[in-house]
Amino acid sequence: MIVVLAFFGLLLLGLPIAFVIISAAVVGVRAFTDTSMIIVIQQMFGGLDNFVQLAIPFFVIAGNMAANGKTSEHLIKVMSVVFGRLKGGSVIATIAACAFFAAISGSGLATIVAIGTLMIPGLIREGYPDKMAVGTVCCAGSLGILIPPSAPMILICVAMGTSVGRQFTAGFIPGIFLAICWSIYVFIVSRKRNYGGEISYSAPEAAQIFLKAVPALLFPIIVLGSIYTGWATPTEAAAISVVYVLFLELFIYRTARLTEIPNMFYQGLISASTLVLIISAAQVLNWLMTVQQVPVMISTMLATAVSSKTAFILLMWLVFLVCGCFVDLVALIVVLAPILVPSLAIYGIDPIHFGIMAVMATQIGCITPPFGVNLFVTMNVAGKNFTEVVGSTFPYLIILVIVSMVVSFIPEIAMFLPNRM
Repeated sequence: MIVVLAFFGLLLLGLPIAFVIISAAVVGVRAFTDTSMIIVIQQMFGGLDNFVQLAIPFFVIAGNMAANGKTSEHLIKVMSVVFGRLKGGSVIATIAACAFFAAISGSGLATIVAIGTLMIPGLIREGYPDKMAVGTVCCAGSLGILIPPSAPMILICVAMGTSVGRQFTAGFIPGIFLAICWSIYVFIVSRKRNYGGEISYSAPEAAQIFLKAVPALLFPIIVLGSIYTGWATPTEAAAISVVYVLFLELFIYRTARLTEIPNMFYQGLISASTLVLIISAAQVLNWLMTVQQVPVMISTMLATAVSSKTAFILLMWLVFLVCGCFVDLVALIVVLAPILVPSLAIYGIDPIHFGIMAVMATQIGCITPPFGVNLFVTMNVAGKNFTEVVGSTFPYLIILVIVSMVVSFIPEIAMFLPNRM
């Protein structure tokens, strides 16, 4: 109880989540154990001593460079060629571009910046309502953490000790399924209300667009293909992604200069260090919980109080949805995941499936007020106020919640590919 009070008390004071976790852990170590406080430093360094975590800064750096270069622009043009003839085709192309860019960046925020900067003004010029343009980018940008590679997925795998390759593979079908559901909604609404117009290209124009986009389209194939074929580990693939995007932006699209590279790396490392510090801090709290046998007590309590797998999943979603409005869910799941592992075994839930549920819950948390980070980034990109951005997300948010429930209760959607690896 003391640890819980310390956690939420410091959170309400506005401390960064990593410092909230480590402070609560220190209070617990002092209050409930006789162990020297040196254990805090040892566990923090132990939390950092993981080769897989090196993938995080590399993917963040690659995503930032791709977002600031021409990679996203060429992807958008290709998607416009493919979907432009449909009613609402430009909006559907935006969703598809977000999904494809997600396979490059591994970051929802980078996806919003890369796609939103170009597409929000363009969609409005084509006659789509501001709400549809803004809401599409804000919500579709969240695909950046569901479709691999994904920094939150790596953090969850580190916390639970699961395979990054299997977790990445599990994100494909749910991500594509969600993008299709959003696209169907856009098509129906656009056709009913006569939004936008059809965009067509001549065969030579389309061929030229595809030819210029080939290097960008090869990006996820090279990076993810190296993981799934066993040619590279996730960390090595992340390093490959940095080298490849540097090659694209320096020599193919020529949008970056050598003098800008140090700053790109610096900004990426700043973003990645926040995530790594959360893992380091969570390691101390996880050690404390293990020593105090909290996972065993929680699993015993749940087995007694919760009678079925369905009830357990609903309980998890209730926790996710409530906490996601106030706390960074990635940090919370990193703390909770090791504690819940025994309970997952009791109810027959595969940890990989739980990881997808957790990532989709994080998606919801990213676009719900008051602290959804996607909302704030979209405000900056679109030049809209908080109320306008929040209002634009409702239809997409409802669809996301429904799809999340479907994926939760039909695990084969997420587990089909991992089970065949």
